[in-house]
Amino acid sequence: MINKVTLLGRIGKKEFKQTRTGLPLCQLSVATEERWLDSTGNQKKETTWHNVNFFSKLAEVSEKYTLVGDLVYIEGKISNRKIADDNGVNRMVHSITGSFIQFFPRATKNADKTNENHSQDDTPYEKPHDEDVPF
Repeated sequence: MINKVTLLGRIGKKEFKQTRTGLPLCQLSVATEERWLDSTGNQKKETTWHNVNFFSKLAEVSEKYTLVGDLVYIEGKISNRKIADDNGVNRMVHSITGSFIQFFPRATKNADKTNENHSQDDTPYEKPHDEDVPF
């Protein structure tokens, strides 16, 4: 069986923190965009926001090398978690646990930075505990 997600999108929000057990966590909100022509020939656009969590070394790398607005390529897996809201009602929350990230140069006068790839395979990985996942 396969659980694999591939995204190419722009970072909307970024937060770096530690989990309750002290594991580094970088949460990214990544926007992907789909464009098409409707039946009348008008161009349509739909933006989808994805919550992506990087843990351990990838969290630290993501914090260090990304900015809001950056274009990133991400691979990971879909993670589902049941949480209770303020009224005690359970609901499912979906996010992506990232295992690979590639950064693209920023479109600035200092855009001589080369593409950088980082994978969870590059560093030892500590699997997060359920209580480490924030949403």
